[in-house]
Amino acid sequence: MRFRFDHAVILVPSLVEGIARYSAAGFTVRAGGRHDTLPTENALIPFTDGSYLELIALHDPGAREDLRRLAASARWENHLRGVSAIGRRFLPSLAGPEGVCDYALGGARLKSFAAEARRRGLVMTGPSRFGRETPERRRLEMDLLLPAAEHLPFLVEDHTPREWRVPTDSGATSHANQALGVASVTVNAPDVVAAALELAESFDAAPRVGEDGVTRLALAGLEVRVAPGKPTGARVVELSGVGRLPADIEADGVRGGNAEQTGEVR
Repeated sequence: MRFRFDHAVILVPSLVEGIARYSAAGFTVRAGGRHDTLPTENALIPFTDGSYLELIALHDPGAREDLRRLAASARWENHLRGVSAIGRRFLPSLAGPEGVCDYALGGARLKSFAAEARRRGLVMTGPSRFGRETPERRRLEMDLLLPAAEHLPFLVEDHTPREWRVPTDSGATSHANQALGVASVTVNAPDVVAAALELAESFDAAPRVGEDGVTRLALAGLEVRVAPGKPTGARVVELSGVGRLPADIEADGVRGGNAEQTGEVR
């Protein structure tokens, strides 16, 4: 099946703070709305290549500390077993470090892909229905397919027009800092070889090791780099068209095209 890179997820302390910081760094940021299955709200930074960065935050800022305390307690695993599949994928990120925390591919016929993936022995849940209401009170609906492995992207299939979800007008996709799109995502994994092979098996991609020692895969129009490190999952995105970004944006794992991304990532 054919997939395209859809977006990278960036956890911010609050949406107001995140919008202000990224706007000051030269990005055009559009309000996204509130999700229905998670206690979160988002804003989007869309690019001309069709991809975007999603700024996500709990809509009750005080709930983040409660979630982090729960994640540090002995009750966390039991809590995750009692929530939805969508909660099991995203709550650990919402309780984790701020910055880049996940990534997604978009496509169609997710039920067929899920059946084939399970035949290959991959563990994933869904497709599960997910929704968001925009500030204009437009209801968006999509299905999410959620791999158990955190180094694998989650998958999105729109059931309402994608242009409702992702603005495509030039006013939204033009940025003062000249950013054009997402060129690569760096994914942390404790076992780089195993993670690269699972990515390759899932999406029929061939891993290669460059002269710099970094393992790379060409996946859905994106370069995925696999690096040793924790926490597991997407931790860095490299953007095309833009150079060095402000230190607070780079601290989130968002880098310009000239930034170095080798070795262990935070």
